[in-house]
Parts: sequence; structure tokens; C-alpha cells
Amino acid sequence: MSFLIVVAVITIYWWLRSRRKPKLSPYMLERFLKITDPIPLCGKPDVVWKARDGTLIVGDYKSRENQQVYESEVIQLSVYKLLIEKTQNKPVADYGFIHFKNRYMKKVYLKKETEIISLYHSYWDVVNGEVEACVANNENYCQYCSHKHKC
Repeated sequence: MSFLIVVAVITIYWWLRSRRKPKLSPYMLERFLKITDPIPLCGKPDVVWKARDGTLIVGDYKSRENQQVYESEVIQLSVYKLLIEKTQNKPVADYGFIHFKNRYMKKVYLKKETEIISLYHSYWDVVNGEVEACVANNENYCQYCSHKHKC
């Protein structure tokens, strides 16, 4: 009987432990990063956290209380992930966190390197006039676009 109690206690302990948020400590704050390979990119991540196992995790702070995550923010964090992978020589998580004004953090899964490279080339195809730009399905995306005159 005591064996079953020990097994139950250990099982509950491991289950509770697995549900904890990882302990994160700041690794890098607002440091400008730049790469030229595989594509030229630069950026300044708001924060890069280091998990207990040494994995780096990108983060971005948003001053709004609305907790909706936009595709552009996932792309932004994905670019930061690529910058960190190429400059820090450490493992980087395939997810990041967006931290909102109300102190809520939302976990987002990031795009792969090949997807970022494809977006980069698509962007330049539009800028160079090789592909006709099309209006986004949400006009709010177009509000601040520097290429909206081409649509």
C-alpha cells in the first residue's frame, strides 16, 4: 500500500513540475543585431531570456492591453530568433513570448528560417515591381505601409 502512495506522490510531483513556467532570466536587452547570411537582416529584440537549460527565448513588449497577437509580430519575433541563432551560437527556442501592458505573456510559435527567407524574397519582389502588391485582408495592415501606393 505504501508503495502505491509513493508512486502517486512522485507522479503528482512530476506532473505539477511539468506545468510550471520555465524560470527565465534576462540574457540580452535591446541589443542591435545584424547578419548578412543567409539574408541581410537587422533588428533589436526587446528582450532575450535564458531558460534554465541554456536555451534562449525571444520576447517582445507591447504597450497595448489588447492581447491579440498579429502575424506581423510573429514574423518580427521570428526574425529576432534568426538573428540570435546566427550571432549567439546558442540554442534558440522555436517559440517566443509577447508581453503585454497588463503583464500577461502570450507564447507564440515562430516561423522557420526557410519561411523568413521566403518572406524576405517576396518583399523584395514587390518592392522591385516583379510581383504586383495586393491589399491585405485587413485594411489596418495597410494603414502604415510604405508601399500602399503600389496597391
